[in-house]
Amino acid sequence: MSDFFLYFLLLGAIALGWLSGRCPWLDRSTNIARPFRNLPAEDYFIGLNYLLNDEPDDAIDLFIDALEVNSSTLQTHMALGKLLRRRGKVDRSISVYQDLLGQNGFSKAELNKIKINLVQSYIAAGLLDRAENLLEELRREKGTIKIEALIHSANVYQLEKDWQEGVDVLIELIRLCSPAERAYYQKLASHFYCELAESELNNEHMSRAREFLQQAAGMDKNNVRVSILRGQLENSCGNYQEAIKSYLRVKKQDPAFMAEVFYPLLDCYKNEGKEKSLRKFIDTCIADENNTSVLLGLAEYLQKENSDQQAREFLLGQLAGKPSLRLLLKTLSLSEGQSNGENEGQDKNSNAIILYRKVLAEYIDSKAQYQCVNCGFELKSLHWQCPSCSHWGSVKHVIGILGE
Repeated sequence: MSDFFLYFLLLGAIALGWLSGRCPWLDRSTNIARPFRNLPAEDYFIGLNYLLNDEPDDAIDLFIDALEVNSSTLQTHMALGKLLRRRGKVDRSISVYQDLLGQNGFSKAELNKIKINLVQSYIAAGLLDRAENLLEELRREKGTIKIEALIHSANVYQLEKDWQEGVDVLIELIRLCSPAERAYYQKLASHFYCELAESELNNEHMSRAREFLQQAAGMDKNNVRVSILRGQLENSCGNYQEAIKSYLRVKKQDPAFMAEVFYPLLDCYKNEGKEKSLRKFIDTCIADENNTSVLLGLAEYLQKENSDQQAREFLLGQLAGKPSLRLLLKTLSLSEGQSNGENEGQDKNSNAIILYRKVLAEYIDSKAQYQCVNCGFELKSLHWQCPSCSHWGSVKHVIGILGE
């Protein structure tokens, strides 16, 4: 719902409320407007003038001051506080909810609703410590308010990057939430465990990292990030066979992420001395792989192990059935090398290829290679949490002629 529509509803409610205070026959059909029945005519017209002159914040302040504070007007006050928060006026939104908490006559359930709204304004203002303190109080309640408090607590700990506290909250939330929501929070917990595992990996605490990855897999067995991290861990420990198993599991979970493990997987095969298995893996990829990044990796492997010519022929064969600018750029690079080795009559062609490759490389570098499937945000590198919408596991390789 746009702010303009909210202003329109607000203006309509105020107008009906003001009229019902003067025309009793309207009162029975205008319950939504009753909070504004006693609004003085002068305040009504001043507020109307603010709205018409595109000064809605001043109008909201005037109407808040003019409204009585009681159970019948509580929803209106909270809606106005939310409207201020949406407009970025978080300090004023916080003031609205704090003023409501300072009033008498509200039930415990109503006070809890005010507190939840206040928490949201604290979070919007970046006052995470205040939000956290209030949420700890609300988590001691029962029913839906406890679930709401747990959800907001997970958000706060995520913003603070306090992954252990976040996991603890999510475990309790998973136990209380509906079955339809459980998978989402399990996925969230799995990524929180992965964050903990990455931290331990960076500190070379391999045993602790392995424990966290086990817990992450228990929350979401299809989390491809777990397999990638397990591969990294086992590779670092010299357990190449286990690393290979983890990396190959990525293909079953989400083939698009094979691009992230292709080179480490080749190294593991070589370090383990499994040349036959490596050759089989390469042959399988050549036969049925359609991931652009993996195809580029295969071309580099063929170039290194065999020749530029074989790599170029492989790419030309792929381009025939899979148009891709990244494959074309690599093909031009190999063609440039071939032209340089021919007679001087080919200089013009070689120069043209160099120019084409330069232009194409600059174009590809300017484009995103990843995109969030939830909000469409584009990125040049992989992020497990989208920087725009904050969803986890929603960033994928761009699909199409430019990407995968």
